[in-house]
Amino acid sequence: MVLARVCRVALRGYATKAAKVDIAALKRLRQLNPVSMSRAKEALISSENDVERALTWLERDALAAGAQKAAKVKDRVAAEGAVAVYVNDAQTAATMVELGCETDFVARNATFVELASSIARVGAAFAGSSDSVVASVGVDALAARALGAHSVSDAVTEAIGRLGENVVLRRVATAGGSGAVVGAYVHGGSGAAGRIGALVALRSDGESSTLTQLARQLAQHVVGFAPRYVTHAEWERAGGSGDAAAVLESQAFVFGGGTVGEVLQQASQATGAPVHVASFIRFVRGEGVVKPARPSFADEVRQQLA
Repeated sequence: MVLARVCRVALRGYATKAAKVDIAALKRLRQLNPVSMSRAKEALISSENDVERALTWLERDALAAGAQKAAKVKDRVAAEGAVAVYVNDAQTAATMVELGCETDFVARNATFVELASSIARVGAAFAGSSDSVVASVGVDALAARALGAHSVSDAVTEAIGRLGENVVLRRVATAGGSGAVVGAYVHGGSGAAGRIGALVALRSDGESSTLTQLARQLAQHVVGFAPRYVTHAEWERAGGSGDAAAVLESQAFVFGGGTVGEVLQQASQATGAPVHVASFIRFVRGEGVVKPARPSFADEVRQQLA
């Protein structure tokens, strides 16, 4: 009996020693991944105070938690969110994505906004891969791309676990290609993410460096004026449906100088070669998402009592 007691004390002392967390490692781990104190300690104990292994443990744990949460919230409507854009330095390739969530509170969360912006940067690899200057990209194709140490899909799953809401990559568009000068703009947010976004692609054999500002300004114009067609000919081919004021080249340019068509003519003269809008695309967050009717207070009470 005495021997058994000695063994229990020895084992208790061993367990306490094995479970001791190195303070320096704990501080370093939380600098690299600002999780809760208890989670950081658990990760270090499981990794024998090895910070690199603890980081891997936390990543796997976050992904598992996200997957569990995603299974619970997958049917919730994600009508809020953000539209994010990315343009490379040369303005030859651009991406726009819509990342959906359930509430405006999460849509303004820094983690969510950064995720949307990061996904847009990854999507730039698809620019110019289509015959169209501005093209839609399959969500699944972008979701399979690498984002850091994981895929875009895994990053979205981790975000669901952290934010507690359904997060959905709804749609993706790119602009770019040979001879294209692209511009992008978002409105109603901060930085490269907001409520409304647009991509515009210009084509010209003239000096492209003089067209970069015009491409950006045209993207801002598209966000504000919501045109549906580039030219009257395009409008007529569509059957002339809707208001002819929805033709981009006929609209008064938001920065002055006449209509968009007249501004393009001025740019052609300045560059010594014809300049035209090859295409554009505009996203509004939540566009096309049907929000479920909110039950009345009486219905909510009845559901709780059922």
